[in-house]
Amino acid sequence: MNVRKAVAVAVAIGVGWLPATARGAGYSIYEQSAAVLGMGGAGVAWGNDASAVFYNPAALTRLDGKTRATLGSTLLSPVTSFAGMAPYPGYGVTEEMEHQQFVIPSGYLAHRYGSGWATGLGFNAPYGLGVKWKNPLTFTGRYIVTRADLKAANGMVTAAYAFSPQLSAGAGADLVLAKVKLQRRQQAVAPGGGGGVVDVAEVDLSSDYDQGWGWNAALAYTPTRPWKVAGTYRSKVVVDAKGHVDFTQIPTGDPVFDANVAAGLPPDQAANTVLRFPATWTAAVAWLPTEAWTLEGDFVYFEWSVFRDLPIRFVQTPAANQTIVENYRDARQVRFGAEHRLARYTYRFGYYYDQAAAPDPSVSPILPDAPRHGATLGAGFGLGKDRAWTLDLYELALFVKKRSTNGVERDGYDGEYKSFVNAFGASLGYRW
Repeated sequence: MNVRKAVAVAVAIGVGWLPATARGAGYSIYEQSAAVLGMGGAGVAWGNDASAVFYNPAALTRLDGKTRATLGSTLLSPVTSFAGMAPYPGYGVTEEMEHQQFVIPSGYLAHRYGSGWATGLGFNAPYGLGVKWKNPLTFTGRYIVTRADLKAANGMVTAAYAFSPQLSAGAGADLVLAKVKLQRRQQAVAPGGGGGVVDVAEVDLSSDYDQGWGWNAALAYTPTRPWKVAGTYRSKVVVDAKGHVDFTQIPTGDPVFDANVAAGLPPDQAANTVLRFPATWTAAVAWLPTEAWTLEGDFVYFEWSVFRDLPIRFVQTPAANQTIVENYRDARQVRFGAEHRLARYTYRFGYYYDQAAAPDPSVSPILPDAPRHGATLGAGFGLGKDRAWTLDLYELALFVKKRSTNGVERDGYDGEYKSFVNAFGASLGYRW
């Protein structure tokens, strides 16, 4: 295969990794309420603030007061490093991601009517990813990715009805707007023999915000006074992403070789793909042993098997179209939390386990998905004379298990990833 053909094929294949910025348990963002996250994210059955618009719409009929509003944000601070293995990049090679911080906003408004109906509006960022490896010019995985971003915004409208004081049901619609961006280097075999490689192009693929629709449904049931049970379903969302890819040649100083590279590079052009966000099921039980205590356990099931492949479509060069197999697995979370309400404040604590969805061949520098354990602490304060205002805070330590590619990563980039995530969040609520 000549240099021109090799570069053209390799660049086309490499660009196909764009949708991988949206994959695995690591890109689902569950941090949507400081009060719920203080309990380890176990709040589907309890549903004590306007974030029930997201966690369990059926619980809207049980909120105190006629109208509730909650506005909040979480600051995520991940740290990730990589240690290479044979055959590539080899033992002794270490890499680090840049330490970035991400602000995750959310806002919810709920209103309860005297007829048994309740409605809610909300916005949040349920999906997201930001990857930026240090020293992109020398990063050993730069032919896979140097920087990747996935941004998503979700708007929700929900309605709920109380059939009785014990049973409520809710349903709603979700509009997800998502955009992606990927930067990477393209390499080719260096001239002169020896088998070495050289960077020949910078590849930049990005999209505008495109939309996908979903729906949700929920039940909330109180069989006896100290118990609450609930179940929710949130459908998958499919976004047809329309983007553009730019190829910028990197001169090597060899005029003949550079001319062959230039002739082989595809033109800048439109490129389309499909982003698939998984459906989720949740079953939850809350127990109130006293008026002051709530304990809850949630089981969350993610249908990540929807992410079975990545179809890539080039507008000007359809011969480069391809489908990349991912074969993700459905994943589970278990969440436990407790809340103790005192006269002047409320304190909370919780734990959760999040199962990885990516098989070993799909673990890469774009998203080194791995199982994780989260521990949370939280506090809530009533403000004002009638305590109509509430301030909730939480702190999360997320311990991510080391994950090795076990020599089977699809791009031949093998090693062990280590990660840790710290999160701090706050929510301000008002009841009237």
